[in-house]
Amino acid sequence: MSRTLRDVLLGVAAAALLAAALTSTYLLDVAAYAGVLAVFVLAVSVTFGQLGYVSFGHAAFLGLGAYTVGVLVTRYGWNYWACLPLGLLPGLLLGGLIGVVSARLSGAYFAIATLVVAEILVLLVMNWVDVTRGPMGLMVNAAPLPLPDWLDWNAQQGYLFVVGASLAVVFVLLRNLRDSATGRAWTAIREAPALAESLGVASARSRVLNVALSGAVASFAGGLLIPKVFVLSPSLLGVGYSATGILGVILGGKATLVGPMLGGMLFAVIPEWLRFLGDLNFAAFAVLLLVVVRVLPGGLVGWLAARPALARRLAARSARDWPAPAPVAPRTPRQATVLELAGASRHFKGLKAVQDVSFAVRAGEIVGLIGPNGAGKTTLLSMLSGFLPPSAGSIRGFGRDIAHQAPHRVARLGVVRSFQQTALCAGQTVAMNMAIASHMHRPAGLAGALLRTRAWRERERERMAHALGCLAEVGLLARRDELAANLPYGEQKLLGVAMALAAGPDVLLLDEPAAGLNHVEATRLAGVLSGLRDKGFTLVVVDHNLKMLMALVDRVVVLHHGVKIADGTPQAVARMPAVVDAYLGGAHAQQQDAAEVPA
Repeated sequence: MSRTLRDVLLGVAAAALLAAALTSTYLLDVAAYAGVLAVFVLAVSVTFGQLGYVSFGHAAFLGLGAYTVGVLVTRYGWNYWACLPLGLLPGLLLGGLIGVVSARLSGAYFAIATLVVAEILVLLVMNWVDVTRGPMGLMVNAAPLPLPDWLDWNAQQGYLFVVGASLAVVFVLLRNLRDSATGRAWTAIREAPALAESLGVASARSRVLNVALSGAVASFAGGLLIPKVFVLSPSLLGVGYSATGILGVILGGKATLVGPMLGGMLFAVIPEWLRFLGDLNFAAFAVLLLVVVRVLPGGLVGWLAARPALARRLAARSARDWPAPAPVAPRTPRQATVLELAGASRHFKGLKAVQDVSFAVRAGEIVGLIGPNGAGKTTLLSMLSGFLPPSAGSIRGFGRDIAHQAPHRVARLGVVRSFQQTALCAGQTVAMNMAIASHMHRPAGLAGALLRTRAWRERERERMAHALGCLAEVGLLARRDELAANLPYGEQKLLGVAMALAAGPDVLLLDEPAAGLNHVEATRLAGVLSGLRDKGFTLVVVDHNLKMLMALVDRVVVLHHGVKIADGTPQAVARMPAVVDAYLGGAHAQQQDAAEVPA
């Protein structure tokens, strides 16, 4: 039996036991409402917790799902329980639409956009009286769930069972998705968007999928809510439920899935516990929530997960699941010339950062790209990797035009870069960073990830073996269970190289990998890069550590004020007057010439 099926069956069994154990009408009502809110807050956590985008209008999905199911029941006479699964569809479609329309929005702009959508739907529901009955509300009569006579359950027990079983299914599927390449891509977008693109993650497409799935689950929660509220009103789409979703995620801990589920349940249960305060119960709940958020910024479950004993147990458990590292496979050159620039230029209004640069990179060589500060090296590397389009000229990779391709498309072609400033998912372990970096290795479909099919599990194991092999290549395998943020700076640089390597490139573009390293660390890095060349990788390295670079590279390209002034072997370039003048200045060169004139 697969883990997915086992966990779903355990969840369904727990729902059945809870429904059978509770006989009080009041407790059944509270428990069912807690389950519905848990499903809704889980939906919010997909966008807020995993992708890092705040949505002020998630109640739009909740209300849309409720009204869709309600209209099908009241207007067309459909059975409520048959309509319930259809509640997923309107949220899925609206979420996909919002994801596409807001593809270039982030932060507060995305939050405001979702709020605007919710307000538009409120106006639609208020004014489409023939269908929604407007402010008067739509009364929906949900027939009791058909149950065998031997169960002897009432309608509320059947309803609680459906809510509990639905929560179990939603939780297991979202957990599976979080632990797949899709979920890890969302983590990368949240913590390091540029890094995600450089590793082949199509950020825009991943965002659309995230918002669509989140909307589908929230819409389904709206359908589940009908037997609880009985009358659907425009308030379902208001800010009240949206705030509940966000605060539930924060209360439980947005870095987890158990946390949002617990947070949603607490939003149903705690106000009931505080009923003895009368009209002050909601005020007391608000104060309690503020105290928890202030004292436990990571949420309740986040605080528990951070306890040393639990953290060690989780690390030991994950270590038992790691496959043996797979050695990094040598590269076979696809063609002799892997990169070719012809008259490439990049202008920022009046500033000519790169001007008419032409050179080629051959397969299997290490090319050093050097020059004084401000010479245009990082700009040129960004042009090669798709982060900056050239203002003029052409850039070809493996014979194809990549000048105006998105970074993730360039990465999928086999050209992957690292960054000048260390780009990592600092809040994740080293192993998780490597798993994120292996996004393009043995890709699997969404259905396989949701269900954890046998084929998906085999691919995932191969993916992790590949990721750990790349980590071993740079000598960091023993650090796999540590947080990336806790690594020394030099090892963070090596981790950046390992992550670029895990993306499966033929060409590695490394931006100042030795910056800030001491002599021992720089020597270690040089050994790693030399080993990659021996395996057939092509490297373009930007760095100011000339001693290391000149001893390592096969060729050197020198830029000065955005213009290429030299291209040749390290020994030949080091003696070129133009290079000496660029680094040391013309006055120094004249002094050297005068010193060489015999008296």
